[in-house]
Amino acid sequence: MQSEWRAGTFLGTTPLTLAETVRAACLDAALHAYEDAGIRGLCAEGRGEAALAAIRHLDLFGVLKAPAAPAHADDSAAR
Repeated sequence: MQSEWRAGTFLGTTPLTLAETVRAACLDAALHAYEDAGIRGLCAEGRGEAALAAIRHLDLFGVLKAPAAPAHADDSAAR
């Protein structure tokens, strides 16, 4: 993976874009896991543990290879 780093970028992205991509993937994984755990009847502590486990097990290589989603997408359309 280190060979893919060039002049402060990763596969043509800036460090900030890379950080935003990883943060968005972590939040998405955590929210999905938290909601799923709630549906399965886990308590708040269990839902929190499920969310943390989802972040720990996130496939970062998959996140980095996936096409980048637009940063700061408008969440109001999903509501």
